[in-house]
Amino acid sequence: MQIPSETPSKRKSKLKAKQVAVVGAQVASKKAAGTSAARARTRAAKNRVNAIISSEDRYRLIAEAAYYLAEQRGFDGGDTIQDWLQAEAKIDSIYKVKD
Repeated sequence: MQIPSETPSKRKSKLKAKQVAVVGAQVASKKAAGTSAARARTRAAKNRVNAIISSEDRYRLIAEAAYYLAEQRGFDGGDTIQDWLQAEAKIDSIYKVKD
């Protein structure tokens, strides 16, 4: 019996789980620390591997992570370029870009 290949929706779910692990760990509030969502982010972070993503997905993940960094400080001051570089380093430590 042949095992069906992974569906696009499952791949999308896995990618979303990895995104949550990246940005969720940075912006999780103390209030959410005891919730099941926080536990899910923790599990996702522990299961991280260097997944291969497209350059478009990499750009989108960096943009999202940089946004959350700015949000974390209340969008008050700060350096957007520094946010981008910090987000880029975080995403690049988790994902590999397919050529």
